[in-house]
Amino acid sequence: MIRSGIAPGMGRPWLAAALLVVAALGGGATPAHVRAEDEPARRGIAEVLRWHETAARRGNAEAQFRLGRMTEAGVRGAPDPSAAAGWYRRAADQGHVAAQFRLGLLYERGHGVPSDPAEAAGWYAMAADGGSAAAQFNLGLMFERGRGVPRDPGRAVGLYERASDGGIVAARLHLSLLHARGDGVPRDPVAALMWLEMAGNGAHAAYRESLLTGLSDDQVAEAHRRAAERLARLSGS
Repeated sequence: MIRSGIAPGMGRPWLAAALLVVAALGGGATPAHVRAEDEPARRGIAEVLRWHETAARRGNAEAQFRLGRMTEAGVRGAPDPSAAAGWYRRAADQGHVAAQFRLGLLYERGHGVPSDPAEAAGWYAMAADGGSAAAQFNLGLMFERGRGVPRDPGRAVGLYERASDGGIVAARLHLSLLHARGDGVPRDPVAALMWLEMAGNGAHAAYRESLLTGLSDDQVAEAHRRAAERLARLSGS
């Protein structure tokens, strides 16, 4: 059973390598593909899987989540998103935020479970309340587009702002567009430029130019000032 961050056998290099694969999956990264000739690493992953299965069956939410990630990614065979959903649900029912997010993702995509945008929105909402910036952004998209929930761009704005504070840059672009259109918020081209500046505007030059054509020099300076102040607050400087 996993009792701490230190697993037995860490002195074995092949086992340490296997644990790195599992740790990457736990964080949501793309799994490392172990080649057929990497038999020591395969043995290590099999041993780590056994630890996680033991802990998961005893009710450890983190082990359930990590086992779900490994099952979804196909670490021990063909990917099985349906079985992964079962492990995610067990962890999510215990309040595991990352499991709630992954379960929402599966329902939104219809991957291993029936496609159900409303169910996805419910799991995203739980994860968003738990502080997941990714869930806040995805739920914001659903409210902006009216997918799985009634369309509510004003609520999307609030979710995007929380996601932005959590470092989701794409949320800032959506905030810029909503302020530029006056969708869910009063139309405010200065705020639109502020959010675009925070997002980084290298890939949106044409959109930035369209904003600038309607603003005075003082308004542009104000947008830059507000963007700099908000970014400074987020960085704690």
